[in-house]
Amino acid sequence: MRDGITGPWLDALEAEGIRTAIMGFLDFKTEPARLWTGWTALQPMGSGDIYLDNYVFDPIAEGIPIQIGENAFTYQGSEQLSLALAVPQTAPDSLVAASLDSTEYKGRKAILWRALMISAPNANTPAVWAFRRIRSGIMDKLSVSYDGQQRLFTLTIESHSASITNASASTYLDQPLFDPDDTSQAYAVSIANDPRVPGRLATGEN
Repeated sequence: MRDGITGPWLDALEAEGIRTAIMGFLDFKTEPARLWTGWTALQPMGSGDIYLDNYVFDPIAEGIPIQIGENAFTYQGSEQLSLALAVPQTAPDSLVAASLDSTEYKGRKAILWRALMISAPNANTPAVWAFRRIRSGIMDKLSVSYDGQQRLFTLTIESHSASITNASASTYLDQPLFDPDDTSQAYAVSIANDPRVPGRLATGEN
């Protein structure tokens, strides 16, 4: 399973004047950051996502996605996802602080969404956006670097291994194996075998 709005799709949308953006919730230790690659503050409402609705996402002044890794999932889990954005010289303080102190982000939650403009703003109404969550996971690496031409923000969300086991075939009578003090199942057999139980056919005389 992969984020379907990438590469040629994005180029086609841009050619039609349809804007897209990346939004992120970064649960930094000092203060969570909500940022997006738009041009003005955005407050989603009515999406049904508790991490989106009614929160203000601050713009990264036209942050330009440079590279977004494959967002791949299998029955074995999810692969590592890397995101790189070209950010302005005055990068948000929260990003700079996290890049200097790994305890700000290491092992903490990050959520990424793709935002798709449904209708452009006009003099009377704001733009209408649709949102699709593309990854939720634990931050593993984060940095803000400068190569002499542009400042680059990179974020890596760690991979996740899924564990699928066979059915245990356990029954209610196995409860003492998990909780020796729970004896309620001791009565289950006698109740089930009692011919006086409503709906049970008697097999002998009372």
